[in-house]
Amino acid sequence: MNEFKSQKIKAVLKALLKKKGLTYEALAEQMECSVPTIKRILGPEELTLNRLLHLCEILDTNLAELETLRAEEDTGSPSFTEEQDAFLAKNKNYFAYLMKLFDGMTPKQIADEYQLTARTTDKYLLGLEKHDLIRVTGKQKVKPAFKTVPNLGNGALARAHSESFIKSIAYFFIDLVREGLYSQKKKEERNQATFSTQVVKVSKASYLAWIEEQQKSMRSFEKLATYEEKTKTPEELMTAVIVSAHTILRHDYEGLKKISSTFGEITNF
Repeated sequence: MNEFKSQKIKAVLKALLKKKGLTYEALAEQMECSVPTIKRILGPEELTLNRLLHLCEILDTNLAELETLRAEEDTGSPSFTEEQDAFLAKNKNYFAYLMKLFDGMTPKQIADEYQLTARTTDKYLLGLEKHDLIRVTGKQKVKPAFKTVPNLGNGALARAHSESFIKSIAYFFIDLVREGLYSQKKKEERNQATFSTQVVKVSKASYLAWIEEQQKSMRSFEKLATYEEKTKTPEELMTAVIVSAHTILRHDYEGLKKISSTFGEITNF
């Protein structure tokens, strides 16, 4: 079975386990094996057809349904498991290391940049591998277990990182806007950046349709970026930073006042 496809199927199996409330202990009992064996089956170990069929029987599903669920996973945003979410929320340094791997850096490049010892690098890799967050290819290359960065959701990981992430990005763009306003460089030599806010009134159906179009566009852009990263030289590439945030609210939502007063308050003289 293709390695990447196998990982996708395992992700679907884990989601079904969670939905049915089946723990690894309960699954191990039904499959007459140990919990460490279950972790290997759903982790780095090759998933054999016999074991896959046995899992389908326990989860009351079949191969056709699994393939459908896997395809749905491909078209949506991946997500961390509850165990992965808790681990990365508790260990921010591992999360930071994983994000560098998502950026395309190798363990050696990360070690060189942050002056990590070989022992520290091994510890990072073992910890991430233990939680099925990375995989080692046939060429001994370390890659994240997910094709794209998973959605942080609204669990412990999101609570641990979202606020600092939003603030970091905001200040990043503040610096770019400031550079654009005050820089003495020629226009063509300045960094190009846009930052805007649109507030419109629209039906919920139209809003959801717009979101779907945005997601399709982003997936296409990510595929293009992946292709160019493999086919173009480092000198031809630049780093694109894309920030997306949107919501739909009732007109009387109190927080909207903050947007309306962005440029200052209107008061009596």
